[in-house]
Amino acid sequence: DREEMTIVYVTKYALTEGPFKVDARLAVDGEMAEYRIGSGYAQYAHGKEFWLTQEEAIADCERRRKAKIASIEKQKAKLEKMVFAIKE
Repeated sequence: DREEMTIVYVTKYALTEGPFKVDARLAVDGEMAEYRIGSGYAQYAHGKEFWLTQEEAIADCERRRKAKIASIEKQKAKLEKMVFAIKE
C-alpha cells in the first residue's frame, strides 16, 4: 500500500540552490520529511528546513537571507578593523 505523500516546500538549500516544492513522506510526528528527486536516493529535511505552505517557506527564505547578510556584515566589520603590523 502506498504511503501518504504530502507536498512540502524545502528551504534547507534556500541560499545556495533555492527553495523547491516536492512530494514527501512525513515522519517523526511531522518533524521530518523524506523525499526523492527523480529516481535518486532518499533525502531528508528536518524541523525548520521544510514547510507545508509556500508562504511559510518564502518567509523562512527571507529570514535566512537576513541572517546571512547580518553575518557577512559582522565579518566585514571585523576585517575592516584589522590592523597589520610586521613583528621585528
